[in-house]
Amino acid sequence: MKGIKQGNVDTDIVFEAMKTLMERKDFSKILLVSGDGDYKKLVDYLVKRDVFKKLLFPNRQFASSLYNKLGSEFFDYLENSDIQSKISFTQKKRAP
Repeated sequence: MKGIKQGNVDTDIVFEAMKTLMERKDFSKILLVSGDGDYKKLVDYLVKRDVFKKLLFPNRQFASSLYNKLGSEFFDYLENSDIQSKISFTQKKRAP
């Protein structure tokens, strides 16, 4: 509770996504990890521009209902085993 609180995280994320769209051409799709409905307008815009890959909800309990009309191809849950297998880190053994 004594830490410095940041109140503009949502704005920063939206800004960085839009900046990427305008300045960079070396990416194909944007992936967002959030259950927060504050990004609904951004997600809709990215889908319309065909640069949105997927919204990963941290869990089913906290997925905003604002995304109910989002097609299933555009979202998934971090708790799903197929998603975990794609994003998990496995440390390689070093040669002796």
